[in-house]
Amino acid sequence: MIDLVTLKDFLVLCQTRSFSRAAERCHVSVSGLSRRIQSLEQWIGAPVFDRRTAALELTQAGQRLQAISSEVVYALEGLRKSIKVDGEDRQLRICFAAPHIMSAVFFPDWVPRLHNDFRSAKFSVNSDNLPECFEMLADGTADYVVALFDEAGAVAARLGAAFDAGDCQMLLELGCEQLVPVSAPNAAGRPLFDLRDRGAEPVSFLGYAEECHLGWSLAPMLQRSGALRLQQNHSASLTDGLRFMALSSLGVAWLPQALVRDDLDAKRLVRAGGRELDVPLRFTLVRRRAPLAAQAERLWGYLGDLAEAGRPAPVAVAGALALEAEA
Repeated sequence: MIDLVTLKDFLVLCQTRSFSRAAERCHVSVSGLSRRIQSLEQWIGAPVFDRRTAALELTQAGQRLQAISSEVVYALEGLRKSIKVDGEDRQLRICFAAPHIMSAVFFPDWVPRLHNDFRSAKFSVNSDNLPECFEMLADGTADYVVALFDEAGAVAARLGAAFDAGDCQMLLELGCEQLVPVSAPNAAGRPLFDLRDRGAEPVSFLGYAEECHLGWSLAPMLQRSGALRLQQNHSASLTDGLRFMALSSLGVAWLPQALVRDDLDAKRLVRAGGRELDVPLRFTLVRRRAPLAAQAERLWGYLGDLAEAGRPAPVAVAGALALEAEA
């Protein structure tokens, strides 16, 4: 069986046509290089150099071997380097899977703040529906899932086996958010769709599509608030879609406060109900118990240390800031 070192020595000898110069470049003795070439000739079953001439000349078999060896050595060296780079990259990369809403209300602030303490880390975020995010967590495609979990546990219950506490660890103290009912205003600045109006007509309700986990958090509150008379005419799987529907005066929607803060400040949207209709949520970080790559594991320890010390995680959550401003 021939090895890579022997093939590389053979290619050097093809270039120099001199055992002494090739031995020097290969950091081996002339006799050692000669033995390697002899073993190569024994393996191939034919001479690869014509030693009868003053300068080494490749035989026909040697020419064929040179062409094949060049391709093999180039391919194997490329493979080795790419695997090394991939391995180094994986140790530095921290991979998150998160529902689409997190790209609007969480990561734009969180990743830059983390970067101060993780300058060598490489962050990547894959957005999908929450069940698919947990599939990425289960198969190792993602190190962490970041999502909004309700305090009533509706999201965790809906995930079921995918959110098995025996397989997952959670770090809950990443910040808070809430779903707030909003509507486009009328000419007087009052909500076009007012949940405080107990009239005979039901209020047009903009609901989340079945696959959206924010709808799972909203459902228990709607069930408890039996006095609300809602008629769902429109729905969307993304919060941006519901926001545009609300801005277009199509109904009332429960949206993350961070997403609509600018709209509320500019009076493009107004609250459609009291704070008793808000749905408290928490930004939640989830991982598997299996060991992670170096930087991903370091992040878990870093956030865990902050939690034990009673210090906030490095994230300024818009919903929390808005609550402080209103206090």
